Amino acid sequence: MAAVLRRVRPVLQAPWRVAAWHLPHCGARQERCFSDFITASDEGTGRLRLAFAAACLPHPEKVEKGGEDGYFACPARRAFGVADGVGGWADNGVDPGLFARRLLQLCLEGIEEQSDLHEALLGQLDGSTMGILNLGDSGAMLLRPALRTPPQSDSPLLFPRVVFRSCDQTHYFNCPYQLGSGNAPVEAPDFIRVRVRIGDLVVAATDGVFDNLFDHQVQAIVAQQLGKAWSQGAPVTPHLNGLATSIAKQAQRIGQQEDHKDIITPFALAAHSEGLSFRGGKLDDTTVVVGLVCSDTGEGGPGDQALLNNF
Repeated sequence: MAAVLRRVRPVLQAPWRVAAWHLPHCGARQERCFSDFITASDEGTGRLRLAFAAACLPHPEKVEKGGEDGYFACPARRAFGVADGVGGWADNGVDPGLFARRLLQLCLEGIEEQSDLHEALLGQLDGSTMGILNLGDSGAMLLRPALRTPPQSDSPLLFPRVVFRSCDQTHYFNCPYQLGSGNAPVEAPDFIRVRVRIGDLVVAATDGVFDNLFDHQVQAIVAQQLGKAWSQGAPVTPHLNGLATSIAKQAQRIGQQEDHKDIITPFALAAHSEGLSFRGGKLDDTTVVVGLVCSDTGEGGPGDQALLNNF
């Protein structure tokens, strides 16, 4: 971790918000169409990997400069991250987008140079465990397909239940924990370890997504995009690009409804909880990385997948 921090420190010219994750080497299990029915007999000695997809839609007024979010997804290192540049620093001549992307680039370089990923900033290897490092109000959800019976129905369907959800870190409303080059004390990030299974899906996104979409709305999009493949036992990986794009587009669609007082969003509820009045969407960059936990055997392994990023 010290090695990665030494790389990151030179670019700390403005505050930032980041959520980043790393999937460790894990005990393998036989592949199933969905993971809730994996038993102890499925334990193995192999490894797991992440199949990735990503989408990044800049704020309409920031398209020419690529927005102010950063992301990467590295199949070879089973690592990924998202970062949200703090827009207010543009008033001081700092490009928040360049900062966020450069920060993640240095984090990725630090991971790639580590022979022992236990020292990586973005995660820690520990059996079948995913390490999650989070600072600020970007976020992550770990979803697992499970049987759920809809209302007025006797037929259970596969629906993604929430296994883990990160929590925002804020000083007060709309002021998340940030990291900068000033003398202000740096808040400690959250570091969480979560056990994963084949078939689990991690959704990592900046606040432009989670300010506009409730968790149950993200779950519904996942079910809509992946439900048919789950029920048929078909490969899920081909649908990941469509899933990432659908989440980003829906978040931006709601964000564009800033003047619609009948629209209730997570951002609006957060404002209300602190006695502030806000209704409608919150237009912002919307960036999402999705990762499907797979068995690292056969074709389509990490070496066959390209690095995804907007550096």
